[in-house]
Amino acid sequence: MDFEDALHASETNYASYSLSQSGTYRLDEDRVENLLGTVSVQYFHGGSERWNSWYTNLAFTAAHNLTADQQLLIGGENGLRGYPSEYQQGNRRVLWTLERRYFPDWHPFKLFRVGGVLFTDVGRAWFTDDRNSGPYEGVLKDVGFGVRLASSRIEVQRMLHLDFAFPLDGDDSIDDFQVLLRGRSEF
Repeated sequence: MDFEDALHASETNYASYSLSQSGTYRLDEDRVENLLGTVSVQYFHGGSERWNSWYTNLAFTAAHNLTADQQLLIGGENGLRGYPSEYQQGNRRVLWTLERRYFPDWHPFKLFRVGGVLFTDVGRAWFTDDRNSGPYEGVLKDVGFGVRLASSRIEVQRMLHLDFAFPLDGDDSIDDFQVLLRGRSEF
């Protein structure tokens, strides 16, 4: 189940919230498995100049009866860009992202459009019982910058994200910075 609604929309601003829930019911064991529920609020402010904007997102996820192949994780692949993938796990997760986005009218060789982003992420995954959630169990924070490339010659549904993130917390096992290269459908 997914639900999303706009709270406010204008030419330069957009605010929305979303609710999602998924899970399965096992008839043979008479119980629910892999139950996940997420509440998310996001806001986009286009600003007075066309080429720059602000974006923020706050999301909370709760899980119940997760199987070994379905884990609630936080790290580089799950929005906390300054940390390795699967750095923390739990049955609860919260993540806040703040981005300053730049959209210059730069179109090198008329092959792709270039954008940039400055960001900070704050988040944590934890268990509600006494289980260990990872090498560092506190709130994690990172800062960083990134480049966005969108092809203008071929139609693709993805934008290339190249992010350089610097963790501000964590243990000694993580590197001083993370480099992430991903294809995403959003900026």
